[in-house]
Order: sequence, then C-alpha cells, then structure tokens
Amino acid sequence: MQNEHTEPGAIGRFGYVSAYDPARHMARVRFPDKDNMVSGWLPVIVPNTKKNKDEYHLDVDEHVYCLMTGNGLEAGAVLGSIYDDANKPPVGDGDIRVTTFEDGTRISYDRKKSLLTVNAVGDIRVIAGGNIDMDGAMIYLN
Repeated sequence: MQNEHTEPGAIGRFGYVSAYDPARHMARVRFPDKDNMVSGWLPVIVPNTKKNKDEYHLDVDEHVYCLMTGNGLEAGAVLGSIYDDANKPPVGDGDIRVTTFEDGTRISYDRKKSLLTVNAVGDIRVIAGGNIDMDGAMIYLN
C-alpha cells in the first residue's frame, strides 16, 4: 500500500491508533513511515452528527487512514479504519453487510436473500414508547 497521497493543502496517511478518547470521539495516530511519530488529537469522521447520529469507536492499534492538513501531524481527521493482512473482512461478500462484535455477537443483512440476522451472545432488550407489532407468515417462539 502507498503511504502518502497528496492533495492541495492536505496529505493522506496510513497509521495506527495509539490512543482513543470515546467521550470526544478523537484519536491519536502513530505513523510508522514517520519514525512512529504520534499525531495530535484528531476527530474521527462519522456519517452523521446532527439530527441522525452515528457512533462507533476505534481500538488502540486499529489500522486507519487519516487526512492531515497543514504542516506536521497536529491537524487533520481520521477518515476511517481499513482492513489489512492481519485483519480481514469478516464475510467478504458484497451482498452481505455485517457488524461483528468482539464477544461474537453479529448483526448481518443479506440483500440477495432479504434476510436480516441478529445472532446475540447475550440478552436482547427491545424498548418501545408505543406498541410492538409482529407480523410474519409464521412466527416461531422457542
């Protein structure tokens, strides 16, 4: 993989999370190609932050791609995590969207089969401010 991509006034750079602050959703990133120098605190980009809000968190040593602005490693943003040889995609199928958690819980959607699967290792809690309706051709309870 290429370590640097240049845009006017910005540099893209691969690195590894060295510290993470979940309350501020910010990370410090270590850059191996820069003698393991560590960035300042960088915001982590998410899809939505206003009316809809997305929250996911990075782990220390997670492989990320950053867009650095200005000179040095103090300003920029973490654009997201990337898969590498040590951490491969959990499914690798373009028709399946999946989130797999550390404890083994997995939520997936197969768009070819129109199948949503929730495989929870622990309990599931559903909280509703109104009615809960279940409607299906067959509903199986075990």
